[in-house]
Amino acid sequence: MDALSSAAADPSVAFELAALRLHLVVGMAAADDVIHDDEITGLSELVANCDVSDAQRRFLEQLLLALVANPPKLEELLRKLIDRIDDHALAQLLVDDLVLIAQSDDHIDPREEGMLRLVCGALEIDPVSLYEPHERAAGDASAQDLARLVRSLLDLEPAV
Repeated sequence: MDALSSAAADPSVAFELAALRLHLVVGMAAADDVIHDDEITGLSELVANCDVSDAQRRFLEQLLLALVANPPKLEELLRKLIDRIDDHALAQLLVDDLVLIAQSDDHIDPREEGMLRLVCGALEIDPVSLYEPHERAAGDASAQDLARLVRSLLDLEPAV
């Protein structure tokens, strides 16, 4: 399975990546210390457009409310990512899947690109991976490895 299909092939990975993306995007939206109404609308649309089950969507809606009330610090989240990812293939898989999610509406918004570049920098991934999918050899990081990483990073329960 190539990296760009891992989220689509495993619904639990799609859920965990959506939760991670929500944390990152809310962290970016709060970077100026204010989350504006249009940003909240965009975040709500992001949740509405996630390819997850109804129960997972309800969880993400509640997560969004909690994150808006108490936004994560983007720097802390990136530090956690750096501390937990010691496998370059897993870092690349994470970036590839975040790119896939960002491109799901057929373009990458400049704010999404900024967030993705921050993640690339934190994980020492060449930002060219935002535009070029990467082939992986057998034995490299799997979708399940990625799901475990994101669950541990965000303290999520396994997807329902």
